[in-house]
Amino acid sequence: FGNTGLGFMRGPGMWNIDFSAQKTFRFTEQQRLEFRGSFYNVFNHANLGNPNTTQLNSIFGRITTASTPRVIELALRYAF
Repeated sequence: FGNTGLGFMRGPGMWNIDFSAQKTFRFTEQQRLEFRGSFYNVFNHANLGNPNTTQLNSIFGRITTASTPRVIELALRYAF
């Protein structure tokens, strides 16, 4: 609508670092225990969402959302 060009409003950038580590412990030739840890968004950086682009809205241009915080998953598996 109007004469506004493309890309007149930009959102903030995004960066995310994930990390995963695994260790296998062998007891016998057929028995082993596996431990795994996965860390999503390791540094807990707040990735903000895009600004509101509805021009008639009272929160036009405001950023009201963010991505998920740090998530940690731990897993233990016994294989025999």
